[in-house]
Amino acid sequence: MDSSANYSDIVLPTAHWYEKYDLTCSDLHSFFHPFTPAHDAPWEAKHDWEAFKEIAAKVSELAKKHMPDEFEDMVMQPLITDCPDEMAQPMGEIYDWYNGECEAIPGKTFPKIKIVTRDYTKILDKYTTFGPNVCEPDGYGCKGINGDLTEICEALKESYLVGEKDGRPSLEKAEQVCETILRISPESDGELSHQIFLGLEKRVGLPLADLVEGDREIHHHYPELQSQPRRSLTSPHWSAIECPGRTYAPWSMNVERLKPWHTLTGRQEIYFDHRGYRELGESMPTYKPPVDMVKIGDCSPSTAEANSKVFRFMTPHGKWSIHSMFWDTWQMLNLFRGGQVVWINDEDAAEIDVKDNDWVEVYNENGICNVRAVLSGTIPRESVIMYHSSERHVGVPFSPLARKRGMTDLRGGNNNAPTRVMMNPSCMMGGYANWTYFLNYQGPSPSERDCAVLIRKMPLAAGPKKVLYQDKDAHLVPNA
Repeated sequence: MDSSANYSDIVLPTAHWYEKYDLTCSDLHSFFHPFTPAHDAPWEAKHDWEAFKEIAAKVSELAKKHMPDEFEDMVMQPLITDCPDEMAQPMGEIYDWYNGECEAIPGKTFPKIKIVTRDYTKILDKYTTFGPNVCEPDGYGCKGINGDLTEICEALKESYLVGEKDGRPSLEKAEQVCETILRISPESDGELSHQIFLGLEKRVGLPLADLVEGDREIHHHYPELQSQPRRSLTSPHWSAIECPGRTYAPWSMNVERLKPWHTLTGRQEIYFDHRGYRELGESMPTYKPPVDMVKIGDCSPSTAEANSKVFRFMTPHGKWSIHSMFWDTWQMLNLFRGGQVVWINDEDAAEIDVKDNDWVEVYNENGICNVRAVLSGTIPRESVIMYHSSERHVGVPFSPLARKRGMTDLRGGNNNAPTRVMMNPSCMMGGYANWTYFLNYQGPSPSERDCAVLIRKMPLAAGPKKVLYQDKDAHLVPNA
């Protein structure tokens, strides 16, 4: 269980990879992989789909008593990318309705407002069937490249892998959901990819559907993936030409077949004429030196503990884990020091009397972490690295500095203890051209991986237990 779950009131036990039917794909390769259960999930653990289905069923049951009628809900949405919203505020002149610069017009100078009809008595019915909106003209797609799924929905109802429920394709079981996903994805269904490419051709005035003409009879079905993973097909929603014998290369469709780039001009752009970029001096790519994190208050060398040194603190991607997954398994911990570590240049370490495998305290105004030092000449001078997404589950002792500072939590933190989220204003731009928002596509990106810290050798406790972990020994933590 990760640290996020530790803050939850309720944690639902979920089936793991080899205990459920599921699909996975990655941005690191171009293949679809299936999950299939090697055995049943233990005790009360359930597939995510089944757990949410039970919640939907209970909500629908209670709604018949407490919320039996439909009601209208007002929903606000940002101006979205790859649609006419990009032209809502021409020439990148963004005016502020709040300051009286313009009138608040939903979908233009104000977020879009939509009235949604809610019927909580039908949550389960909607959860377990494929909805009708995808069968409307341009009712399905992404990145502004749409089509409709009328023919596919009819085929799904007749398919033995999916079937019908209440006149719609059934999504009762996880296997049915997996097959439906494969059927409605151009990356796994050649005929659908060809259909959407035809629509894209009309918009851009270029021949593109021939890219998948030879793939129209390819339909990756879920049982086929269980026998062997399959490679994805060329998709109108992405930029790569994927075919046998060709390595995945992004933007090859834009370069070789002149598919327009997702910008206002359809070309690659280096000048940003958005008003906000111009005011920030970000309209052209220019060099900017790193921010001095000491000057802006990450740490204060003038009030540092004795024998401390200032370092640039970086948290690269986990070396022996996938984010927090597998970090605290004994197999992974046995590959190295068995807990959290910070990598320090050996010459820097000598200046603060730190030897390899010594306990050190990494601290600043944001927090403290207690870790072992790994000395290496490969680390740049005056910089340290601590691999990200470690958890406070294994080998996290009490911190003498935390006691000295009068903190209520005496344990050290993980790699995020000394960091803080800093937002770049240029990433908050919106409402014009390709700077309109979309989840995980365009929007604010926190930069919590580069800050300034102080490091000192950790004072050890007197007596046989030099490093203290147990609550009963908390009173022995030195105030140093």
